[in-house]
Amino acid sequence: GLRTLRGRESEAAGGARRRMSAGGNKQGTSQGVSGESESIADKYFVCTECLVEGSVQSFVDLFYLTHAVDAQDTDEDSSASFATYETLQFLKARLTEAEVANRQAQHSSVFASYMDIAHHYQGQHDYKTAIYFLTKALDVARLSEDAEREADANQMLGLAHERMGNLRTAIEFHETHRDIVTTAGVELPAESGRHLIGAYKALAEELQRQGDYASAIGYFERSLKAAQTLGDFAGEGLAYQQLGNAYQLQRDFLKAAECFKKFLDICQETDDKIAEGSACSSLASAYEAVGDRASSIKYLEAFYEVALTTGELTAQREACGRLGIIFNTAGDYTSSVHYFSKSFEISRSLGDQKAVDVARVNLGVARGCAKKETYLKIVNGSMDALLSWKNRRTPFDDPPR
Repeated sequence: GLRTLRGRESEAAGGARRRMSAGGNKQGTSQGVSGESESIADKYFVCTECLVEGSVQSFVDLFYLTHAVDAQDTDEDSSASFATYETLQFLKARLTEAEVANRQAQHSSVFASYMDIAHHYQGQHDYKTAIYFLTKALDVARLSEDAEREADANQMLGLAHERMGNLRTAIEFHETHRDIVTTAGVELPAESGRHLIGAYKALAEELQRQGDYASAIGYFERSLKAAQTLGDFAGEGLAYQQLGNAYQLQRDFLKAAECFKKFLDICQETDDKIAEGSACSSLASAYEAVGDRASSIKYLEAFYEVALTTGELTAQREACGRLGIIFNTAGDYTSSVHYFSKSFEISRSLGDQKAVDVARVNLGVARGCAKKETYLKIVNGSMDALLSWKNRRTPFDDPPR
């Protein structure tokens, strides 16, 4: 009886779908809306199938999914999720599988169905809907006290919230995932650890842009600790560099120098020459800010030597230009001329006219300063010699008649 009734209802629903599709096709021929009509027919048919099969909750979920499309929460048009009849059937199959399995307390099957749907919506860049089903999967994992699946759901929720820009929430899920894994005595996978480090870093950078340097430092420190726990040398070095930058923005230059020195040590240990040059440059800036000229010169010279090794002409020019300024300020004009000359020649080789003009002015000032003492001696000691020099440089014009 009931099976026969359902069969008749299913046949009727199929007939309705075929009639609506046919009607839509005719209308499309005359009015250009056949695709829309067929889509409506598909939705009607698949939703009706859920009721015919007795899957009421699946009908509710599928009806919501097919009618409550919010394009604002997706990177692409959400209607792409229902572009084909096959997609609708996929969703209906997973929802009904979950509903039937839930009645039979088959939690692993329920979890798998919800995760399949969540993966589908992540592929559509519809993270809001993905989060809805990931949350349902998480609830099932908790209900069944399945720590492995609970960890998986937490990690996926963390990634989905990252994509939506909910960084604090993402961090909560990533940290929960880490805690579940480590409590079970399992080593945190490297990829999972990098997800957590990335979330810390992203939030710290956002806080830094907002001017909240203290909070940014806190999350950079958490990023550092996570990298150290993971044994990620590159991540640890980057965290020290970012911490140093944050301390500089906070004008705590000694703390910044400490972080940059640790960054430099890691660069040298990993033989990362490009990063080593960056570390030397940052250390020079930090020491210059606290008035430690000798240390600043030391690290700028190291920066220049590393740039020579790597062949980075722009870095060489930067190092020489900064050294020229420091030596000129210190009154060591011979060294200043030496480095400004190098900066000038490198700028010419790069064909950077603006940099050439700046370097030419700096070099001219340094050379002038270098000859200033001799010039003053001549001015103060021999007026005849001064006039003779002036006559050779600028001939007198004949007086006007």
